[in-house]
Amino acid sequence: MKKLTKILMSALCIAAIGSSMAALGGCGSKKESITVSGSSSVTPIMEKLAAEYEKTHDIRIKINESDSSTGIKDVQNGLNDFGMASRDLTEKDTGVKGYTLCMDGIALIVNKSCDITDVSKADVKALYENGTSIPNSSITAAIGREAGSGTRKAFDDLMKIEKYLSGTSDKVVSEITSTGGVKTTIATATNSIGYISYGSLDDTVKAVSLDGVACTVENIMNNTYALQRPFVIVLKENGTLSAAAQGFYDYIMSAEAQTVITGAGYISVK
Repeated sequence: MKKLTKILMSALCIAAIGSSMAALGGCGSKKESITVSGSSSVTPIMEKLAAEYEKTHDIRIKINESDSSTGIKDVQNGLNDFGMASRDLTEKDTGVKGYTLCMDGIALIVNKSCDITDVSKADVKALYENGTSIPNSSITAAIGREAGSGTRKAFDDLMKIEKYLSGTSDKVVSEITSTGGVKTTIATATNSIGYISYGSLDDTVKAVSLDGVACTVENIMNNTYALQRPFVIVLKENGTLSAAAQGFYDYIMSAEAQTVITGAGYISVK
């Protein structure tokens, strides 16, 4: 009987120790998380940076894709750790401050089957504002971004487009809510032109030159390509980051991160 009692007591002790270790293990495995939100143009490179950082840090980085204006508002309202914008901040963006992550071009894109390789700034402006087809081409329609998009604001400012043609029955200008959405639309529309981040270019669409200048890293760096803008990290003006968020912010702004940034086709500012 004593022997059986000892065996039972030993089993109970082992079970108790096992439960305690499991509980401690569960506590230790809970990762701290941070949230970054905003521009769909900045999202792809931010996801790459987050993946690299998570390899050596016990932290979960959540990237919420939306647009630049939403990312900035999230910072203002305390809904993220920091935001992403694909444009410079303006005087209307109160209570926040911005720091340039890298530079990017805005590529004009058409369907791969389209025979045009070059367009003029004047012709593109006329299409978006007035619905005037691109001369000597099949391009009769345009794809733009939604009003809150940083890419749209940068594109409109650089192209000096006052207002998109809207309210027409044939929808000369359609507004799409993400970079991926613009690419998908252009990939199936043979009569349209659109614009996306240079770093998001792939073989599903074709980039065309603007006034004879191709959208390349070299031409963006030497300022001969007209459509370029910064990717901006947005912080609260008088706020402080958590230790986890500060660590990730320090990483993405470091020279080490620039190898990831340039490897992905964006232009380093370091």
